[in-house]
Amino acid sequence: MDTARLRELRAGRRVSLGTLGKVIGKSVVSYGKKERGEVPFKPSEVLALSEFYGLTYDEMNAIFYDNGLPIGNFEDLNRILTSLGIS
Repeated sequence: MDTARLRELRAGRRVSLGTLGKVIGKSVVSYGKKERGEVPFKPSEVLALSEFYGLTYDEMNAIFYDNGLPIGNFEDLNRILTSLGIS
């Protein structure tokens, strides 16, 4: 995960840790741990943050998955996660 890019996004938009914690349904402390890479984001949290920031699929893949996801789009990802029972 590109923790530096994630921090840059937050700082560039002047968004607080508390706001982002609310976006993913976690506390400030929990969000901070996730942003620092100490605790992984759940797929549903990645999607919520991607939507909040208006990220493309490729941007989300680069920031959260180090470009490890297959070429696709959000619809493909949602379909895969749903079929696996992951949210």
